[in-house]
Amino acid sequence: MNLIEFIRLIKKNIFLLILIPLVMASATYYFTRDADREYSSSTMLYTGLSTGFNIESTGESRKDRDVVNNSFENIINTIRSRETMKEVSFRLLSEILILDKADGTHVNPKTFEKLKKWIPANIRSMVVVPNNAPATYQKLMAIYESGQSKELQHFFNEEKTPFSLKNLSEIKANRKGSSDMIEITYSLNDKGLCENTLKTTLDVFMRRYKGLKASETGSVVAYFQEQFDNAKKDLSEAEDRMKNFRENGQILNYYEQTKAIAGKKEDLTDEHHRLEGELKAADQALAKLEEKLEIDRNSFFKNSELLNQKNKISELTTIIARNNLDPNGENVQKLNEEVKGYENLLTEGVKNLYARTHSTESIQIKNLLDSWLENMILVEKNKARVGSLNIRLGEIKEDYARFAPLGSGLSRLEREIDVRERAYIQILHDLNTALLRKQNIEISSNLDIIDEPITVEMPSKKMMLIILSGLVGAIGVLATLLILELSDRTIKNLERGIEFTGLNAAGALPVFYQKNHSEAIKETLIGQIVTNFKLKISALHGSETTPLILITSTQPNEGKSEVANLITQHLQKSGARVLSIQPSSETRTSYVEGLLKYPATKALSEAKGIEDLISSWIDPNDYDYCLLEIPPFLTGNIPTNILKNAHLSLLVVSANRSWKKADKKAVQILENYHIPVEMIVNGVAFDSLENLVAENQTKDSKLKTMIKRLLRLEFKRKELKPSPIAVGNDSLAVDKLLKKKV
Repeated sequence: MNLIEFIRLIKKNIFLLILIPLVMASATYYFTRDADREYSSSTMLYTGLSTGFNIESTGESRKDRDVVNNSFENIINTIRSRETMKEVSFRLLSEILILDKADGTHVNPKTFEKLKKWIPANIRSMVVVPNNAPATYQKLMAIYESGQSKELQHFFNEEKTPFSLKNLSEIKANRKGSSDMIEITYSLNDKGLCENTLKTTLDVFMRRYKGLKASETGSVVAYFQEQFDNAKKDLSEAEDRMKNFRENGQILNYYEQTKAIAGKKEDLTDEHHRLEGELKAADQALAKLEEKLEIDRNSFFKNSELLNQKNKISELTTIIARNNLDPNGENVQKLNEEVKGYENLLTEGVKNLYARTHSTESIQIKNLLDSWLENMILVEKNKARVGSLNIRLGEIKEDYARFAPLGSGLSRLEREIDVRERAYIQILHDLNTALLRKQNIEISSNLDIIDEPITVEMPSKKMMLIILSGLVGAIGVLATLLILELSDRTIKNLERGIEFTGLNAAGALPVFYQKNHSEAIKETLIGQIVTNFKLKISALHGSETTPLILITSTQPNEGKSEVANLITQHLQKSGARVLSIQPSSETRTSYVEGLLKYPATKALSEAKGIEDLISSWIDPNDYDYCLLEIPPFLTGNIPTNILKNAHLSLLVVSANRSWKKADKKAVQILENYHIPVEMIVNGVAFDSLENLVAENQTKDSKLKTMIKRLLRLEFKRKELKPSPIAVGNDSLAVDKLLKKKV
């Protein structure tokens, strides 16, 4: 199908293409005249998931795209989850059930009246707590969860209401491009309920989302808190054991104390060795002096006064030695002065006692006596000092004996404290990390509402539905027509007739009683048929006998008689003598001016020749053409003997029928007798004959002619002037050609 055929199809069915869309548009208008207005509510949330700052980061950081997308999916799925929708549904329902009448803010009167049917009175009496929406909500949830009310289960899960899961699932949540924004939208035919639904959804979602985010780290924090308490307790117990160990062992600083004791012992040992050497040297020197002085040391100290003075020197020297070893000891300066006084007294006493028994006038004796006194005092002092050092060394040995076993116990306690302290610090670090993560999640879960929910009235879809209905009607009709046209197997025009039958075509004829009827077109088409079969006969038949031309069809009511009359008239106008033989309803043969009619009831299959159909006094050779119309081949009345003498068969085929296998078999009968068959398509629409006639014969308007040229891409067409030599019609020209040939 080309464009011109498509336009012809539209033109032919323009009434349907206008009427059906108009009817559908009118029906749509009628059924949508009372439709509710649609309202849309929207809000915008800021999440900060991709670009927001958090307390775990110290500056700008790139976030993984998959993690960000997953976070947005979590938010959107939380909004559209069944539990969120269920809570939203029953919270909205509880706020409306406690109302005495529709207030417009929560619900409009129409929805309020419908709710009375959706929620029966028995359920209302069970759940409604006057002026207390939270309590009503709790009762609704309790009854729903327990399954006591099948009506409530059906109301939420299956029924198509503004409170059902199916309707609330229409809440749309989408990320705005690649930003941190999430837009939530909802549409409903109740303005107040639409906006209230979105507000309730926001409240429920943000609370549930914050709870979900907090639960992510809640158990982790609780675990580390418990471990931290246990670690702190273990560390305190270990420190208490260390404290008791130090108190019982009188340990301030074990390592410093042992170091000090070791150093003191070394110093005292050196001092002890030095004093013992001095004591030994002084004692030896004293013995030598006693030999020289011939005195006995013990005899001097039999004197109680001298003995007392010597003992006092020893006692004070011991005290001084002890004070020198003790940093916190008393001031030894006074003690040294006392020792000095007792030394002087002892020296005077010994000299006086020695003078009583010996002579001291000699200087040497006097010097020796002074040396003896000096060594004797030194011996006594050193003895006192050595005695003090021995006591101090004994004390140090006791400290060694006490500190030696404390070292291993102290090391074990220190290792235990160190292990528990490191565990305590690590758990404390993990706890702080978990707390930081928890705080960060709590901060990030605080979504900000950028745009509060606002409800606007959406443009009415009524006009769009009406237009859409009209378009659907037009497209549907056009599609149906195209399908019918493309699936149509009727012959319709000359080109399709040639394609379907495979026969040569002599021409085509229209339905002449239509308003497009034109005598010029009629003559042109008949002339084309006559010209074609004349040329065919001239090529196949000589001039000895009159050519016998059969006019037939495969089925009845194809218009054979009309075609035969038109051909006869055209030939006669051109001056040819024509014998037209046609069947009639009469019972006997009749002849009038070249037209012979034979009884249609005659058995042509028994006829031996054309002579059986005509009177004996009529000679076919007296005519230029003999046209014989015979019955349709599928009727079975086939003149087989006549077919043997036929020169040409004009097969009339109706354009408004299809070509069947029976038609093809009927044509094969003619082909078996080697009769050339030329097809004439009868009843073709005038529009399909434009290719067979001149453009000026169609009597189209200039606008129509111009449109046709544009569709055929004939943008530039020059009109040629006719030749000054007049040329006769085609039929006369062919006759002249045939006469020349004869």
